[in-house]
Amino acid sequence: MNVSRGLLDGLDTTGLNAALSEATCLGLQVDSTARTLRLDLEVLTLPVDASAIHDYKVSLTFLGVGRVAASLREQRWDDLEPRVLPLQLDGLSEAIRSFGGGRLHGWEFIDLDDSGWTLWSELLSFDTRIDNHVCAHVLEFSQEEGIDPRELDVRVWFDNMAIHDADGREIPLTDFIAGGVRWWEAHDAGDPQTIRPGIAPPL
Repeated sequence: MNVSRGLLDGLDTTGLNAALSEATCLGLQVDSTARTLRLDLEVLTLPVDASAIHDYKVSLTFLGVGRVAASLREQRWDDLEPRVLPLQLDGLSEAIRSFGGGRLHGWEFIDLDDSGWTLWSELLSFDTRIDNHVCAHVLEFSQEEGIDPRELDVRVWFDNMAIHDADGREIPLTDFIAGGVRWWEAHDAGDPQTIRPGIAPPL
């Protein structure tokens, strides 16, 4: 099976990006031999019956991973330029955990343009090629700390992905997207159940 033909084929990524927006990053695991990367998140979602708004944990497993790059850096108020901190692929999980569960800020994570990558690709802590095949998709996300001047940007080149809940059950992509889209629609409508620390109220 060609894993580049699957879950994301023909997908408008707008809904998927919305479902990932402001998710809390809980951890990350890379298996270079299996060419997988698992990103553990607590996402914002609303059930179809809208009976209760809750956050729940999911794992996004990226398949056919060919390359992972990251920039861990710090820039204090009196620094003219950011200082790139040492990091390797096998230390990426620990680096993610050191941010203590930061949110994925922004609205684009999957198959976004190269504007952000262009800015920090000159400040790489590592750029590891797991193999040389041309990957079909890209993931990019960042972690920041409010009082600590550190920032971590991560970019993953991959072919396909699968989503599972905390009990290991696979979540259909359409269901995952729909729950996230409903949550943001409720947020924008001013539903008080969507009030979360660090998430701006609707305009």
